[in-house]
Amino acid sequence: MRLQKMTGIIIALMMCMSCNQFRESIHDTLYGSDTDSSYKDLPSGEDETSTTTSSSTSTHLSTSSSTTHTTVVEQRNGTTIIYNSTKTSGDNDFLGNAGKLVAAERALRELPAFAGKSIHLYRSIHFYEDGRINVTIQHPQNPEYIDEYNYSKGKWEEPKPVQMSVRDNISKSLISLDDISFASAAVVYRNYTRKAEDIEGAKPLTHIYGIFGGNSITWYPQSISGSREKYFISFTPNGSLKDYYRE
Repeated sequence: MRLQKMTGIIIALMMCMSCNQFRESIHDTLYGSDTDSSYKDLPSGEDETSTTTSSSTSTHLSTSSSTTHTTVVEQRNGTTIIYNSTKTSGDNDFLGNAGKLVAAERALRELPAFAGKSIHLYRSIHFYEDGRINVTIQHPQNPEYIDEYNYSKGKWEEPKPVQMSVRDNISKSLISLDDISFASAAVVYRNYTRKAEDIEGAKPLTHIYGIFGGNSITWYPQSISGSREKYFISFTPNGSLKDYYRE
């Protein structure tokens, strides 16, 4: 009798474990496993750029905006990137407006010269508060040529040839446009401005530029000067704050 009772308890425990495993299997099938690297919640917090993995491999850009805030959702190389940026009133709201920066990048990609071709930026890119962008780009047909492209008043002008030397190592200063985003400049602007607001005498930011090297980008300026203090500041390639301290 005692043996039969113990046997019944063991069978009940095994059935319970089997039910739990069955339920976990159903959960993983519908929602993914917590141990799977492709199953991640979108992180929250005060970071100006948040990312989460995505199965998409295409580039998709969408924007939504209000009078004071812009959110840009971008899918790039299988990663969904969310940019939160400020949007000031008036015409000069370019640097802090991720939506306008993404529109400029999209217009560049849609130029007939780059149809069906990869775009490789060369050496540097400059963003100005008045809505201008200056960037040099490898020629889409002849990799030994470099052209200068200027964006103004909402459109790209005709490219201008850049005189190059045989000593210029073009490949060392190239970066694929697929590996960076114009919207990152808005993240740099927001992080810089937040720090500058607390520094007496610091001037508003009107020019942001990036230098290319090793298929990556380094953002500038890297200092904030006030009337009494000076601070070093640096950013990650996506514009998030990397380092900040008083000099």
